[in-house]
Amino acid sequence: MKLFLSICIGLLFILTTPIISFSQPIGLFSTGSTGTGANIDVNYQRCEWTADPDDATKTLTGKITTYLSTVSSNVSTINFDFNKTSFNNAFLNISYHGIICLFNFPSSGNTNILNITLPTTIINNGTFDSITINYQGIPPASNGSAVGYQRKIDGAANNYIYTLSESFEDKDWWPCKADMQDKIDSLDIIVTVPNTFWVAANGAMIDSTINGANRIFKFKHRYPIASYLVALGIGKYNRYDLGNLPVGSIAVPFVLNMFQGKSLATETSILNVMNNHKQVFAAFNNLFGDYPFAKEKHGFYEFGFSGGMEHQTFSGIGGSSLQSNSILAHELAHQWWGDKATFSTWNHLWLAEGFATYSEVLAAEYVPALGISPISKLASVKNSARSNNSSSIFLNIIASSNTIWTNTNTTAIYNRGCMVASMLRTLMGDTKYFTACKNYLNNINIAYKSATTNDLQTQMENQFGENMTSYFSEWINNKGTPDYTILWGNNGNNISINLLQTINSSGSTGIASTHFPMPVVLKIANATATIDTTIVIYHKSPSILMYSGQGVGSRVIGNVISYNLSFIPSTVTFDPENRTMANATVNFSSALAITNVKLNATAIGTQHILNLELISDEKIEKVELEQSKDGIHFEMMNEMQVIHSNKSYQLIISNPKSNSFYRAKIFSFNKIVISNTILIEAFDRESKIQIYPNPAHHQTSIYFENKNNNKLSVKLLSIDGKELQEIETIKDFITLNTNKYLNGTYIIQLFAEKILLASKKIFINH
Repeated sequence: MKLFLSICIGLLFILTTPIISFSQPIGLFSTGSTGTGANIDVNYQRCEWTADPDDATKTLTGKITTYLSTVSSNVSTINFDFNKTSFNNAFLNISYHGIICLFNFPSSGNTNILNITLPTTIINNGTFDSITINYQGIPPASNGSAVGYQRKIDGAANNYIYTLSESFEDKDWWPCKADMQDKIDSLDIIVTVPNTFWVAANGAMIDSTINGANRIFKFKHRYPIASYLVALGIGKYNRYDLGNLPVGSIAVPFVLNMFQGKSLATETSILNVMNNHKQVFAAFNNLFGDYPFAKEKHGFYEFGFSGGMEHQTFSGIGGSSLQSNSILAHELAHQWWGDKATFSTWNHLWLAEGFATYSEVLAAEYVPALGISPISKLASVKNSARSNNSSSIFLNIIASSNTIWTNTNTTAIYNRGCMVASMLRTLMGDTKYFTACKNYLNNINIAYKSATTNDLQTQMENQFGENMTSYFSEWINNKGTPDYTILWGNNGNNISINLLQTINSSGSTGIASTHFPMPVVLKIANATATIDTTIVIYHKSPSILMYSGQGVGSRVIGNVISYNLSFIPSTVTFDPENRTMANATVNFSSALAITNVKLNATAIGTQHILNLELISDEKIEKVELEQSKDGIHFEMMNEMQVIHSNKSYQLIISNPKSNSFYRAKIFSFNKIVISNTILIEAFDRESKIQIYPNPAHHQTSIYFENKNNNKLSVKLLSIDGKELQEIETIKDFITLNTNKYLNGTYIIQLFAEKILLASKKIFINH
């Protein structure tokens, strides 16, 4: 904040460069997951710790100075998240402008809240101030998935200390406002340890002075950071300067800290993996935008957790994972997905973990030197995601870290979340998908702040070109996995595909989806497998299909969609690259071996006029018109009547009572052909179009509603339903030249995609 810069620049003795200000507007985000800090915005924290890994008691001494701005008037109390059991003792001392403050912890409920009473009330909203907390104690032992601050022994029998605060364990070793919506705008870390130890921490190290038996490390971090990402590693490290990573004109230091005791072969292997990681870094910079913390560093340090943890600028990695290209890629991706753009609450954790897991696939795809098959990688993730039908991605009830980090929840958050990201890319195509990712990560309200699933949805929709509420709602909030029965048939190069989705779900909690909007990926090949193409269908609802794969295309009503190929299809394979969450059975069906058929509909007054046009060398035995209320389950209504040889058929429906889906079923000697499906909604369409003049002489103007400048098409049809002209527009009117048409009665139709919005008669009289 500018206010912070003007007041503090002379106060903080270790500041050597200006503070980068990414702060949220005061008062916009200051809730605290436990309600702490609701009346303040944390601007800067100076964290001073003294620790000794050789101390068997694991005692930690700390001094945290918090510079803050009030976000309400008359602030007389301030509170932080802090572990009562470990630190409510004689060492806890809090001062405000040199005056000792009274404090207390709750006696019941959530007792880990440090309530501080200020000696004087801060009157004005927006007041810049500070408070200092001194403490000493023994952080709690690990409890399942709750780690916090721990002491262990490395492979060379050296003691070391490490922290891992995700999700609620930051409070277990330092007083903080544990709230992703109010990040610490700037941070200094000062750590005093015995001089035989080295310290790993966030940000750029600016000093490591030996002072007698001790060594004092100083780090500065000038980017906003969530409290759970603040981290320490204290051990006897072998340290490696791995050179610089280019980010634009900036050379980012690449640093590795490893425990002693490894064989030369192991160290060599790890360094080779780190060399490949440089290519992953370059790939992610290209896909997601510039590395978010380029002015400080990127790197890894070994710690006591078996996997990895995305500590901002310097990720902790377990010894067994230092040679895992995938884990290193995962933690690097978190620097964008989780650190730069943090989830606003733990309910939205998938925004970090889902995209970081998918980034493992991206690393395999864009860096072949890793030797990882992206198809196999996705297959493993997909199988894991499909094995869990009982958990949704969005976590509704979170009591502790042990609530989040359960097998079913992590499978949903990581692997199901990864598949949601994969399916978004499949629907949108690479250009639109990665543009949406960059726009999300760089959005002024998200970058270096926090976001919700709705924020991601907005950016994806902007590129996709279609409302995606149903997609996000079903995949994020509901449980279950989809399966498909797919039928296909062809007439020469024309292929028709029928989709039927079923859902599997289990468990007594959570809502099971009834339909998952998703991409259906089909690889179609000729008989010799020398020519193939991959198509992507967006199965938006049981009765709506959309051409997709490069954003959204035109809409098809019903569950049958057709493509004109450059070859005769012979085989159809479902999702060969494992890009979606579904499995499927695929079979040929003679009922879908279509000729060139097109069903049109006109709603005039109280009648629906259905006209069928077709091109076929075969004798047509009969044509039946079928009707449906949902676009899936059809019933035969009546036979359509021939109006032009074997090429045109018509049926008029009087007084339809509701919205109706229609399709034609054409019977020839050896097969049944299904037409496209169309929808006619039950409302007065004539009032939605205005034509002036009508009758038209040489030209006329046609007016309609189009407030959002959607892409619409206006069609001119003959009275028997034959399409004569089509004009596309994003305006709310068109001008139609009628000179070339004979005097008589015609029909104007207005469409959005394949849906008929309006219909009205027009009279031409020259």
